Amino acid sequence: MPLTLAAGSEPLPISEVDPHVLRARRTAAFTRLALGLTGIALVSVRNGLITHQLFGILGFTTIAISSIVQLSLPSLSWIKIEESMAGVAAILIVGLEAQGVSVLSILWLAAVACGVMARGGRVHWIGRTVVLSALALPIIREAHLSTSHAGLCIASIGLLMTSGRLTRELNHLLQQARYDADHDELTGLLSRTAFRAELEQATERAGANSPVSLLLFDLERFGVVNKTLGHAAGDALLAAIGERMRRVVGSGGSIGRLGGDEFAVIVPGTEALSLAQSLLEALPPHSEEDSRPISACVGIARTPQDGESAEALLRAGDIALRVAKRSGLGGQISTYTGESLSGTGERSARYALSQLIEGKGLSMAVQPMVDLRTGSVHAYEALARFGRRATDSPLHWFSIAEEFGERDLLERACLKKALELFAQRPTNARLSVNLSAPVLLDNAPEDLSDLIIEVTEEALVQSDTQLQSAIEPLRARGATLAVDDMGAGYSGLRQITTVRPTYLKLDRSLITAIDQDGDRQALVSALVGYAEHVGSLLVAEGIETRPELETLIDLGVPLAQGFYLARPGEPWPPVDIGAFPQSEATLAQGGLNGSLGPVQVA
Repeated sequence: MPLTLAAGSEPLPISEVDPHVLRARRTAAFTRLALGLTGIALVSVRNGLITHQLFGILGFTTIAISSIVQLSLPSLSWIKIEESMAGVAAILIVGLEAQGVSVLSILWLAAVACGVMARGGRVHWIGRTVVLSALALPIIREAHLSTSHAGLCIASIGLLMTSGRLTRELNHLLQQARYDADHDELTGLLSRTAFRAELEQATERAGANSPVSLLLFDLERFGVVNKTLGHAAGDALLAAIGERMRRVVGSGGSIGRLGGDEFAVIVPGTEALSLAQSLLEALPPHSEEDSRPISACVGIARTPQDGESAEALLRAGDIALRVAKRSGLGGQISTYTGESLSGTGERSARYALSQLIEGKGLSMAVQPMVDLRTGSVHAYEALARFGRRATDSPLHWFSIAEEFGERDLLERACLKKALELFAQRPTNARLSVNLSAPVLLDNAPEDLSDLIIEVTEEALVQSDTQLQSAIEPLRARGATLAVDDMGAGYSGLRQITTVRPTYLKLDRSLITAIDQDGDRQALVSALVGYAEHVGSLLVAEGIETRPELETLIDLGVPLAQGFYLARPGEPWPPVDIGAFPQSEATLAQGGLNGSLGPVQVA
C-alpha cells in the first residue's frame, strides 16, 4: 500500500525498509560485532587495560551478543536493546576502572555509535540513562573528574544528544527517498516499479477464497489535450484523474500510474466490473474550457482463473485492454475470458493458441458488402471465427497471439481458411480478407483479381514503405487494396494517397448514430467527394439501424455493411433488400434492384 509520511513518524519496520538500507544496517552490526570481539581479545591478552578483567570481557561480550541478535533476527522490529546493552557494557568497562580513557573506552564509544546506526531508530531513554550512569560512576567513586574522563563524558553526551536527532532525520530522508522512488511525481500514485511489486505481493497472498482483480486503464485521445491545450493542462488533467481514482477506490486498493496516460488498480475480490464503471463515470472533463469528460478503456483480469502470477495477470489485463480499445467505441470495459496465461499445459492460453494456429477450432464466416446504389452484393468479407467458446471474439485471440509474438502465425492460419473460401466463392463474387500486414501464403492462387486485401489505417501509418513493397506484387496478380478502420484516430491521409487503395472503409465510430450528428455527416460527405476524386470507393461499416442507412444513402456513400443489412454467417448469406429505404437518391436512380428476397451478386 502507499506509504504516507508524517512529521516525527516512527521508523519503518525493518521488513519494509529498502534493501540498500538493510545492507547498511547489517554492515554497522558487523562492525559492532568486530569491536566487541576486538575488546574481548584485548582484555584477554592485556591485563593492564582494565582494573577488572572479567567485567571487561563481560562488557564486550554483551556488545557482541547484541550484534548477533541484530544480525540473526532482522525482521523483529520491536528489538530496541542495542543501546541499552551498550549501556550495560559501559558499566562493566568504564564504571569499574579508574578515570583514565583507555583503548577499551574508545572501543565502547564506537560500539554505541554502531548500535545506533544498526537500529536506525530513536535513542531509547533507558539506554541513555544507563550510559550516563556508567559515565558518572567513576566520578562518584573517585570524587573528582579527570581531564581525560571529562573528554570521554563530553564525547559520549554529544553522541547521545545528536544521534537520536540525526537518526530521525536520516530515517525521514530515507522514507522520503523511498516515497519518491515508489510514487509518480505528478499524481502521487504508485510508480510502475512499485505497482508491479505491489501486484506481486497481492498475487502471492491471493488464493481461491481471496481473489485479486487487476484493472488497466488507458485514456483515449489524451494527446489531443496536450496538443490543443498545452502540457500544463495535460498535467493538471492527469493529477485530477489520479485524485478522483483515489477517491473512488479508497483504502481498499492500490493505484498506480504505469506511464503516460496509463493507470492500473489492484482490488481484492471480484467486484472489478462495477468499480471500473464507477471510475469511468468519475473521470473529469478535458479542461475548464472543454466540459466534455475524457473517456478511457478498461481491461480487467482476475486471479486465479486468468493467471496466478503478477506477470500472467498483467498479460491478461493487457489483452482485455486491447480488446476494449479495438472495439471501435470509447469508454469500453473488457474482461479477460480466455484460458489462464500461467503455464503451458492443455488448459493454458498458449496451448489453445497453438491449436488455433494449426487450424483446429478455426472457421470462417462471411458478411456481405452491399452496393447501396443497386442493392446488390458487391463483395463478401471473410471473418475468422474461433470455436473454442461462444464468447471468444477475434479481437481476443489476435490480442493473445500478439502478446505471445505469434500474430503472424495466426493470421496465416486464418488466411489459409479464407483462401479455401476464395476457391469456392460464387460466380462474380469478390472476397475481402483482413490483414494487419500482408502475409499471403506461397500457395495462394495466381489469379487474385477478385481478392480484396484489407489493411488497417494503423498498419498503413506504421509500415508505410514495407507495406507498399509487399502489396505491389499482389496487385500485379489482380488483387485490390482496401484501407480498413479509416477515421479511427490515425493520421494516414499521406499514406492513403501513396498506396492508392481501391476501397476506403469508414470506421464504425464515424457511422454509429450518424443520423443524429451533423458534424460527422459533413465529414462523411467530404470523404465521399475525396474518394470520388482519387478514384476510390467509400465503404460504411457497422450499420445497425435504418436511420443510419438512410443518412448514408442520402450522403452518397456507395458501399456498406453491417448487422442491419446482414449479419456474418456461413458462406454465402443473402441480403434482404426489403430492409433498404427508398430514399430520394435511390428513387432518382430508379430504385433498388428487385423487391423482397435475396440480393444477387453483382
